[in-house]
Amino acid sequence: MNGCRDNDGATVLSVKNLRVSYGGVEAVSGVSLDIREGEILALVGESGCGKSSLAMAVPRLLAEPPAMVAAESVRICGEEVASGVGDALPALRRLRGSVVGTVFQDPMTALSPLHRIGRQISEAVLLHRRASRPELDAIVRDWLERVGIGDPGRVARAYPHELSGGMQQRVMIAMALVNNPRLLIADEPTTALDAVTQAQVLDLMRGLMDGGRAMLLVTHDMGVVRRMATRVAVMYAGRIVETAPRDELFANPRHPYTQALLASLPTREKRGRRLPVIEGFVPTPAECAAMPGCRFRPRCPYRGECDGAGAECPRMRANAPDCSREQPRAVEGNRKQPNAPDCARKQSPEAAIVARDIRVWYPVRGGLFSRTTGWVKAVDGVSFTLAQGETLAIVGESGSGKTTVSRALLGLAPLHSGSVTLFGADPATAGAAGRKALRRSLQVVFQDPFASLNPRHMVLELVTGAMVEQGLATRREAPAEARRLLAEVGLPGDILHRLPHEFSGGQRQRIAIARAMALSPRAVICDEAVSALDLSVRAQVLNLLLDLRDRHGLSYLFITHDLAVARHIADRIAVMNGGRIVEEGTPDEVLDNPRDPYTRRLVESAF
Repeated sequence: MNGCRDNDGATVLSVKNLRVSYGGVEAVSGVSLDIREGEILALVGESGCGKSSLAMAVPRLLAEPPAMVAAESVRICGEEVASGVGDALPALRRLRGSVVGTVFQDPMTALSPLHRIGRQISEAVLLHRRASRPELDAIVRDWLERVGIGDPGRVARAYPHELSGGMQQRVMIAMALVNNPRLLIADEPTTALDAVTQAQVLDLMRGLMDGGRAMLLVTHDMGVVRRMATRVAVMYAGRIVETAPRDELFANPRHPYTQALLASLPTREKRGRRLPVIEGFVPTPAECAAMPGCRFRPRCPYRGECDGAGAECPRMRANAPDCSREQPRAVEGNRKQPNAPDCARKQSPEAAIVARDIRVWYPVRGGLFSRTTGWVKAVDGVSFTLAQGETLAIVGESGSGKTTVSRALLGLAPLHSGSVTLFGADPATAGAAGRKALRRSLQVVFQDPFASLNPRHMVLELVTGAMVEQGLATRREAPAEARRLLAEVGLPGDILHRLPHEFSGGQRQRIAIARAMALSPRAVICDEAVSALDLSVRAQVLNLLLDLRDRHGLSYLFITHDLAVARHIADRIAVMNGGRIVEEGTPDEVLDNPRDPYTRRLVESAF
């Protein structure tokens, strides 16, 4: 294939002592790895561990400056590209796209919004070879078909915003593979996709791994690792702490960090219990620079067994006892919680939310006078009841209508027909004062806290702004109320005058939850509230949500595409498809014995 004819061995990528620094502070510290033909190496770890910096440094896609990339050697198909930026640039330009293809995490930001899909794929071809317009059109259609797009002509003429997330990611894969590269770098390629679309994209990527291709797969999703990887490299604070074949790593993790990551996965056995979490947070690059020895030691449950002098964990040495069979002492989450399914947690027979045959239809207009010629039926006859103290998870593919249901309940999407009752009252007939009280009783936590929190407002205003506006607290009382709410979600009270960008993703989501709790709601809608979080942070937020439910008797409408999370947190699961609920029952009924064909396909894709 292109660029690899002179490679004598089977090693597609070889990296030795790679370092990436920003402003003189190292984010990647001396990483070495090899990927051979036909191999998929999964790079896993929490957010902030340096995974994306490492992946983007290989083809030098980081902006230099502010980034500085240095390595003893980076060989792609036998060609050295670790020399100075100026010396390596011609070789890198030739290798990018033709020998190294890249699939980015967010296709909507990676694809140009100004150009049609066909033109963008054609440009990727023309950068590396000549082709006539008919040849380009044939190549575009062929690759769109190969990535599973059923109407390649229409998609080639479309703009990115006209496609779903799954379709956009398929286009990104087609662009990355159109020149038959030997190495594919995929940076969180399925993070925001639902279970069915994720399975389709992963199967597609694995099916295209022919002819000796290799893949570096960056992910924090262990389900993706189980499905795709042949080997796994676990990264923490800029260093690789453990590398092993996939099955060996899951069966016998050696490093305490790997053990803690795997322990935080929700499983059937842990349902109704607090998930184990890793105490503390990943140190920043600046903190790592001042931290001699093992960087995981401050968070490690076995930190009393080592002096922290060496970078290597003593439990990784050949003569160390096998600690994978031991239960980490300082990892939270082993004790039974009141939310366990076999406990005495009571649900009130009184309904928190009742949806009766609700429909949300959007008109399709056309003709000279813009008459209504049809309807887009986003939600088409959905009915359910959420009891007080209960958690109902709504699951389904993207576009199935899950979020539109939540918007209808919140009054953000107008009902075409049907009715919604909140705590025994109909918002449509409750009057202005009644609707205001009902809005306080039903709050929402969105998927992306960075987008839902005003970047110009400090934490104090974010958390207590609604309280002051509703007359539940004065501005003089607001700081004390903010500290109380922050303490309830596990955050210190000295962050009141900081902005959202100064926090990690998990901390921002905790701030969003504190804001939702400020008005003392009786029910909370969680719209993909943990889908963008890595394993350990997701476990922390799930534990927090369960604690708040038990402490305040909250009802949750939990919208998610992650069936493992739905099993862990929900009392009942409703499956949506095409704007309708096709199946509903307990987690065991729905996930272990699905009746509807769509539910069976969803479960097979997820598990």
